[in-house]
Amino acid sequence: MWGIRVYTNHGESFPVPNLAGMSIEQAEQLLEEKNLTYEISDSTYLDSAEPGSVIGQVPVAGHYVKEDRTIFVSICATAPEQVAMPKLTDISFRQAVNLMQASGLNVGLVEYVPSEFSNLVLGQKINGQDIESGVLVNKGSRIDLMIGKTSNGEKTVVPNLFGETLNQARGEIASLFLNLGAIIYDATIQTKEDSLAAKVWQQRPSYSSYDNVELGASIDVWLTIDEQRLTQDSDLEMENDSTGEN
Repeated sequence: MWGIRVYTNHGESFPVPNLAGMSIEQAEQLLEEKNLTYEISDSTYLDSAEPGSVIGQVPVAGHYVKEDRTIFVSICATAPEQVAMPKLTDISFRQAVNLMQASGLNVGLVEYVPSEFSNLVLGQKINGQDIESGVLVNKGSRIDLMIGKTSNGEKTVVPNLFGETLNQARGEIASLFLNLGAIIYDATIQTKEDSLAAKVWQQRPSYSSYDNVELGASIDVWLTIDEQRLTQDSDLEMENDSTGEN
């Protein structure tokens, strides 16, 4: 048993170093010093990260491992992946959203224009410019949509976004034919990772099961990673919205 313990380094482990932001050469050197190996498991383009730098790792930093363990790292690709722009016009808004999600694209600004065809997609744009189907665009791009709206003052419910990440809130807002307005991060948000993990603790207009807003209205959201704010009663947090406090 003593021999087995020595052979397997029984009880000898150490925390995995934090590789985030390092070049692959720097990460490799650091891992070699700790008798660890690495393998690139994925590459994703992030405009906020240096191309070729580490943006993720498994096991995470601080996790205890033994020597010779392989650390799987994700790196920032040198260029964003591109996809063919789908044809979103002449179909319903919900169909367009599903098609965009299948292509790895996101809903941008939703603009409603007078039309006899309610909720029909009439135009698709990127950065204010019309974009034809088949054109290559960066995966993850936000596509602005022009949606037909009849003049009968259609309304929709105000969603309860408390506790949702920005991506979750964005999807729910779009599904209700609304727009995402201002995005306000509190002082706890310091890094890109913080912003991805942040959750909504306040919104304007506030949630009410009785209130409705017109299609195309904007919803502002406040985000945090402060667990105290996120564990407070959501109804109380929504009431604070009227004061404008973060």
